[in-house]
Amino acid sequence: MEDRELIRRIQNGQTEYLNEIAGKYYDDIYYFCCYQTGSREDAYDLAQDTFLRFIKYVDRYQYRNLKGYLLTIAMNLCREYLRAASQTPVKAEPPENMEDNINPPGKTGYTEASESSLLLLDALSQLSEAQREAVLLHHFYGYKNREIARITGASYDAVKSRIRQGIAKLKELLSQNDFTF
Repeated sequence: MEDRELIRRIQNGQTEYLNEIAGKYYDDIYYFCCYQTGSREDAYDLAQDTFLRFIKYVDRYQYRNLKGYLLTIAMNLCREYLRAASQTPVKAEPPENMEDNINPPGKTGYTEASESSLLLLDALSQLSEAQREAVLLHHFYGYKNREIARITGASYDAVKSRIRQGIAKLKELLSQNDFTF
């Protein structure tokens, strides 16, 4: 069932479809929060809070891009979290089961790929909040610059600049650890 139909049914009182939306988008929201905060536990809480906030305001939602809308909620919650933590990102931890997402089928455990993911998480945590959001939304979630501008409330040019500067800084940080692209 398409997102538009799910939302219509939820707004008409069929709340059982909330589980379908959560199941469809939970991993994306969780990983986004994990990359933003560097903490699995906090990412779990923030992902839950994202869906709770969505549920609270679902009657006001007007369909455009549900995943983008959920990521906007998650982004705002992560910003609040980072401000409350004095904007000092916690040492990055890999999301649970990250190895399942980056290792070839049949390969498990700590590998060169999981070491690379730890380096990437650590490097992401060293970017500014704005650069990290733009890089994640563009390269990890595939949003175009105009969509990112709409989600973040930044100008198109600011988004382009944040992505360019963020990637340059990531390359610099990762090259210090002999990480190859």
